[in-house]
Amino acid sequence: MSAASQLNISLLLVQQVLTRYDYPLIFLLGDFDFLASAFTNLVALNVGIISLLYVYEQPSAVTLTYCKTRNYVLNISQQASRFLIVLACFDRFALCSTSAGLRKVCQVHIALRYIIPSIIVIWMIIPLHIPISYSISKNTCIFPGMMVLYNGIYGITMAGLLPPGLMLTFSLLIYRNLKLKQIRRRQQIYPLVNNASVNPRIRRQQIKDQQALAMLLIQVVIYVSSTTLYTTNLMYTVLTMNDAANKSSERKAIETFASFIAGILVFVCPCLSFYSFTLASRLFRKELRLMMCHLCNGRWHWSCLTRSNRNDTTSNAVAAPNAITQPRMT
Repeated sequence: MSAASQLNISLLLVQQVLTRYDYPLIFLLGDFDFLASAFTNLVALNVGIISLLYVYEQPSAVTLTYCKTRNYVLNISQQASRFLIVLACFDRFALCSTSAGLRKVCQVHIALRYIIPSIIVIWMIIPLHIPISYSISKNTCIFPGMMVLYNGIYGITMAGLLPPGLMLTFSLLIYRNLKLKQIRRRQQIYPLVNNASVNPRIRRQQIKDQQALAMLLIQVVIYVSSTTLYTTNLMYTVLTMNDAANKSSERKAIETFASFIAGILVFVCPCLSFYSFTLASRLFRKELRLMMCHLCNGRWHWSCLTRSNRNDTTSNAVAAPNAITQPRMT
């Protein structure tokens, strides 16, 4: 057996193992994440992974309708999720802005009635080339002809360049606004009063701002990390699409495996947000505990609220001795 054949068999075996065990793990973790995350992530995980696992066991189920429907719905949910993260970045930027007009836009009823539905509708329209152009060949969903190039450019732009670019821009603006906000607080409060009752409140607000920013940046980092290989693979596909006839079987096997790994990583962002927030942010853990308490009744409900209030009292007591000192960044 040649080295190329051994490599093909080895990569195929790894793909089979990852499909059987890695995708179900992502699915289970991601569905629990839905309790504190977005509906679009739930759709992406369930439509993407359940359908993939089903056709893995039943290859004959791969039909033209399957190819068009699955990839269209999956693309809508993924793109909506990505741009909802961008919207969250903009929302945080606007809330800490000095512009009253920007802050006025960031209201819950505006987001629920207009902004979020608009994002979903927009992403139902933009990827219409998927159900129109997708075809099937040897139980594999493919784009015919030049649609490979179009879809590659679409994916690179709308998944690999535009969302992380906007996320990074808004994150930098958020950091700048928060620094200016802290300076304004000190200028307004310290010349007038310098007592233990005011400074702890400023300190707590700073911590909330910093943890909210940290949670957002964590989600941005997870997104960029999980889509980098996907974007790189799309670029490679576009650049080498005219060289398909000269590719060896070994090279094709490596390309197929790289595409498979990139496909797994795309589902990481919807899956890990909740867990990263829980580990990184004390504020998120507190809010999550209170939310779970409100879902329950009786003694546990009262116990949770009491514990939360006790923690707040303890935090205030710790902060009071340092109230006269200048707040430190955490």
